[in-house]
Amino acid sequence: GAEQEKDTLMDPMVEMTASKCIELFAEGIPGIIIQLSAITSTINSGEDVKIMASLSLLVSLLTTGFTSATLSYDFDTDPQKRAFNPE
Repeated sequence: GAEQEKDTLMDPMVEMTASKCIELFAEGIPGIIIQLSAITSTINSGEDVKIMASLSLLVSLLTTGFTSATLSYDFDTDPQKRAFNPE
């Protein structure tokens, strides 16, 4: 964890967490919902789902999962949080 510099509003960990959460809820999750609805409408129309659509959904799921996992990991390994709760 980097220390908060003078004349900054929030510490770097809070800023990084806020930006990752905004990315998840404003971009990652809505993107997955849009892709799922497109795939569902394709299936309902009787057409075959193209491999690129499935691959795009898989990549979106993996990157969203990775982002949420790094949020948890960053908080778990933060030295200040570790000093507060070492176990």
